[in-house]
Amino acid sequence: MTDTTWAGVVVITDDRYAMLARLAGQWLVEPHPEPIPISKDSGYEDKAIYIAVNRNGNACYCGKTAPTRALNRGAAATRLSQHINTSTSKRDEWVEYWVIPLRDATPGHVVSALEETVAARLGISLVHRTRMPRQRT
Repeated sequence: MTDTTWAGVVVITDDRYAMLARLAGQWLVEPHPEPIPISKDSGYEDKAIYIAVNRNGNACYCGKTAPTRALNRGAAATRLSQHINTSTSKRDEWVEYWVIPLRDATPGHVVSALEETVAARLGISLVHRTRMPRQRT
């Protein structure tokens, strides 16, 4: 199996981030309008939308966090670590990420809908992430 490289399609700018953060409405904790190096912690948010970017600042991936247990660091940083530890292409490609921190009380369906909306605005497909069951032979 080979890793797929997602080269990104849209550059994340301060203005673009601000527009995406506003989509969270009442659920936004506060904007974090700067990219964070992939190895750095984003804070202590539990629920968030995160956008991984490559060296050119192009959005490569949009994800969500909704941990089921307490974490020692931000959920976005924890989730990104999981991604890059299991995928060579992600580790090689992703250099920074942007985070939209959400209130702890944000309902799961709101987090999911926001992830879909942010991904759509960035032209990032969520379809490639659908897990396919293994076929037994």
